[in-house]
Amino acid sequence: MSGENDRTYSGKCVDCGSPLVLYEMDFEKSRRVMQCTRCGLFHFYKKDFFGRWKLAKVGRVSDLWRKSK
Repeated sequence: MSGENDRTYSGKCVDCGSPLVLYEMDFEKSRRVMQCTRCGLFHFYKKDFFGRWKLAKVGRVSDLWRKSK
């Protein structure tokens, strides 16, 4: 077996296709935030009923704080 952690967080950016890195994990709310390595988009995932990760929304921090009309 390898000395590295076999459990990695995988995913690709919806905009540019680059790999994502884990930015934040919230175990109480079953959510995780991942960030694109190239363009910096944040990808928000939540667990569904069956325990699989589902993409909830994507955006930059400034886009998410803006009030929608």
